[in-house]
Amino acid sequence: MAGNRAPSCHLWFDDREKGDILMHDVHVPGHGVTQCTYYCCMQWNGGRNGGGYCGIQEHPDGQCYIFSIWDPTTTNEAIEPVYRHPGTKTEKFGGEGTGLKSMNFSIGWKPDQWYTLVARRWDYKGHTYFGFWARDQIANTWFHLVSMDFPVSEIYFETPTVCFIEDWIGNGDKYRRVNFKNGYKRTPDGAWLPFQKATFNVLQEDACRLYNDNYDGGIDCDDFFMQTGKGTTPNPILATDRQFPRSSAAESEPSNCTTDFTIQEVTSKKVTWSVPESSTPQFAFRVSVDGAEIIRDIDPEIRSCKIVATRRSEVKVILEDILGREVTRTARVERRCGCCVCM
Repeated sequence: MAGNRAPSCHLWFDDREKGDILMHDVHVPGHGVTQCTYYCCMQWNGGRNGGGYCGIQEHPDGQCYIFSIWDPTTTNEAIEPVYRHPGTKTEKFGGEGTGLKSMNFSIGWKPDQWYTLVARRWDYKGHTYFGFWARDQIANTWFHLVSMDFPVSEIYFETPTVCFIEDWIGNGDKYRRVNFKNGYKRTPDGAWLPFQKATFNVLQEDACRLYNDNYDGGIDCDDFFMQTGKGTTPNPILATDRQFPRSSAAESEPSNCTTDFTIQEVTSKKVTWSVPESSTPQFAFRVSVDGAEIIRDIDPEIRSCKIVATRRSEVKVILEDILGREVTRTARVERRCGCCVCM
């Protein structure tokens, strides 16, 4: 039946400066889970170079994490995946523009739990790279889902961040709901902009004509929320005011713990380290031997580095996490002799 979609709703946040990191917490209550729903947590640069979006879906194939970027407007070069989680698949998309999308069903998400999603951009070899990470707050586990090579340099998160809820199949006879909190954008100079205020918008169109008046959004216990579909009625305030400020001030920066890691082995030729899954993920690394830096690189997945050192050389590893904080560990070269390790 035509006109049976639930109307799409959007929240436009107040982060009006450009940034290099976006993050948001998302929660879908059990009663708000409906098949073929996209709970978009962050959308940026709509209609511009480097436009994209990410979030979670209740998909016919399972609970999905999705991250997509539209094709460049200034070059015919393709967007390429440079890292994929073992469960992440990438493919071209079409319809509302063209681009590269990634989907991961293997990790999954559950109703009534909070998840943290992080997107970060960086310059690399003349292009802009975009990475996408998720944290299961109950299991205290992070996942690096995908990184993409966008073949244009110096693309940032330029526009105010948007989140939305979408029925893409047409089952507005059921309702869906989502909550958000702890939204932040980091500016290039390292300042954090919390999502303190949002403007609500609903898209009422012929495709939703049976349910065009079934929507709601605003503040719920100081979290932002949206709900659409049969049985939903808008708060009367939406008739006159669609701007919603949080009642309490957000923290000035994210409260996530800084990355933690251990140096596992140091020889005269190699240093190896380990980052636990519970730690805020690695983004970049630097290694020095006896005070002289020998390498620095951006690579969230590298865990070792070749070095040239002598016995008792001091080796220093500095990791930057995906939120821009650094941690340093040092160790001395091990000298192996027979069955023991001598220092």
